[in-house]
Amino acid sequence: MDLTMSILLIVLAAVIGFVIGKVTSNKSTDNSAEKAKTQQLEAELNQYKQDVEQHFASSAELLGNMAKEYRNVYQHMAQAQQSLLPDSDVSIKIPFKETKETNLVQDAIADVELEAQEAANDSQESTTAQPNDYVQGTHNIITPKSTDDNDKASA
Repeated sequence: MDLTMSILLIVLAAVIGFVIGKVTSNKSTDNSAEKAKTQQLEAELNQYKQDVEQHFASSAELLGNMAKEYRNVYQHMAQAQQSLLPDSDVSIKIPFKETKETNLVQDAIADVELEAQEAANDSQESTTAQPNDYVQGTHNIITPKSTDDNDKASA
């Protein structure tokens, strides 16, 4: 019986070893699949970053070109005005270029800020004041006894 038991234990140990070997080898292939997926995701992320960088670079270039074209159009209009209307008092103005216009805008902003501050002060004052349904002073419903009444009552 000892011999059959020994053979049985050896076979059982071999089966268990085989199963453990298969399980651990599957995990290593899973790790390689996960690594491949991670590398793919990193590559996609890097590509996305490059696309975004390229987008902003081309946007900056286009905006620079637009500024140059605007400057060219403005110069063309100014030259045309000088050559076509040499005696005219009208001149091409760039918005908010003159100090008078910037002062008007700054004054308007200051007025709006002042109005907002006054509204905030009014709301703070209204929260500390008594509600309008309260009457100032007494209602004469409960009148305190005067000292004369106490003196008369005790006499």
